[in-house]
Amino acid sequence: MSGHYSKIAQNADRSPWRKDRPRTSAELLEAVGRKIREARASLAFRLRALSGRARMRRDLLDLDDFQLKDLGLTRDEALRAAERIEWRCDWK
Repeated sequence: MSGHYSKIAQNADRSPWRKDRPRTSAELLEAVGRKIREARASLAFRLRALSGRARMRRDLLDLDDFQLKDLGLTRDEALRAAERIEWRCDWK
Protein backbone atom coordinates (compact mmCIF):
# COMPACT_ATOMS: atom_id res chain seq x y z
CA MET A 1 0.00 0.00 0.00
CA SER A 2 1.15 3.49 -0.65
CA GLY A 3 1.40 6.03 2.21
CA HIS A 4 -1.90 7.69 1.42
CA TYR A 5 -3.96 4.49 1.37
CA SER A 6 -2.32 3.15 4.52
CA LYS A 7 -3.26 6.38 6.34
CA ILE A 8 -6.89 5.96 5.22
CA ALA A 9 -6.87 2.34 6.42
CA GLN A 10 -5.33 3.42 9.71
CA ASN A 11 -8.06 5.99 10.23
CA ALA A 12 -10.75 3.43 9.36
CA ASP A 13 -9.41 1.15 12.13
CA ARG A 14 -10.12 3.68 14.86
CA SER A 15 -13.05 3.05 17.12
CA PRO A 16 -15.75 5.72 16.90
CA TRP A 17 -15.79 6.27 20.69
CA ARG A 18 -12.01 6.81 20.86
CA LYS A 19 -11.58 9.29 17.99
CA ASP A 20 -9.33 11.64 19.94
CA ARG A 21 -6.89 8.95 21.09
CA PRO A 22 -3.53 9.44 19.36
CA ARG A 23 -2.15 6.45 17.46
CA THR A 24 1.27 7.62 16.32
CA SER A 25 4.09 9.30 18.20
CA ALA A 26 3.58 12.46 16.13
CA GLU A 27 -0.08 12.57 17.14
CA LEU A 28 0.90 11.94 20.75
CA LEU A 29 3.43 14.78 20.71
CA GLU A 30 0.86 17.07 19.14
CA ALA A 31 -1.71 16.16 21.82
CA VAL A 32 0.82 16.69 24.63
CA GLY A 33 1.84 20.04 23.15
CA ARG A 34 -1.79 21.10 22.93
CA LYS A 35 -2.42 20.15 26.57
CA ILE A 36 0.69 22.06 27.68
CA ARG A 37 -0.42 25.17 25.77
CA GLU A 38 -3.91 24.91 27.29
CA ALA A 39 -2.48 24.54 30.81
CA ARG A 40 -0.12 27.49 30.30
CA ALA A 41 -2.96 29.68 29.01
CA SER A 42 -5.18 28.65 31.93
CA LEU A 43 -2.44 29.41 34.44
CA ALA A 44 -1.76 32.81 32.86
CA PHE A 45 -5.49 33.64 32.98
CA ARG A 46 -5.73 32.65 36.65
CA LEU A 47 -2.63 34.64 37.59
CA ARG A 48 -3.98 37.74 35.81
CA ALA A 49 -7.30 37.34 37.61
CA LEU A 50 -5.60 36.95 41.01
CA SER A 51 -3.41 39.96 40.33
CA GLY A 52 -6.36 42.08 39.24
CA ARG A 53 -8.40 41.17 42.31
CA ALA A 54 -5.46 41.91 44.63
CA ARG A 55 -4.97 45.28 42.90
CA MET A 56 -8.67 46.12 43.35
CA ARG A 57 -8.49 45.26 47.04
CA ARG A 58 -5.41 47.47 47.47
CA ASP A 59 -7.19 50.29 45.61
CA LEU A 60 -9.85 50.25 48.32
CA LEU A 61 -7.25 51.71 50.69
CA ASP A 62 -6.89 54.80 48.47
CA LEU A 63 -10.59 55.69 48.76
CA ASP A 64 -11.75 58.22 51.29
CA ASP A 65 -14.63 57.60 53.72
CA PHE A 66 -17.19 59.31 51.46
CA GLN A 67 -16.24 57.09 48.49
CA LEU A 68 -16.34 53.98 50.68
CA LYS A 69 -19.77 54.97 51.96
CA ASP A 70 -20.89 55.38 48.36
CA LEU A 71 -19.81 51.76 47.78
CA GLY A 72 -21.58 50.64 50.93
CA LEU A 73 -18.36 49.80 52.80
CA THR A 74 -16.86 50.96 56.05
CA ARG A 75 -13.16 51.68 56.56
CA ASP A 76 -12.83 48.45 58.61
CA GLU A 77 -14.37 46.38 55.80
CA ALA A 78 -12.01 47.97 53.28
CA LEU A 79 -9.00 47.22 55.51
CA ARG A 80 -10.13 43.63 55.97
CA ALA A 81 -10.61 43.23 52.21
CA ALA A 82 -7.17 44.70 51.46
CA GLU A 83 -5.49 42.29 53.87
CA ARG A 84 -7.35 39.27 52.52
CA ILE A 85 -5.28 36.42 51.11
CA GLU A 86 -6.99 35.05 48.00
CA TRP A 87 -6.25 31.34 48.33
CA ARG A 88 -7.08 31.09 52.06
CA CYS A 89 -10.80 31.85 51.54
CA ASP A 90 -10.88 33.96 54.71
CA TRP A 91 -13.59 36.28 53.44
CA LYS A 92 -16.42 36.71 55.97
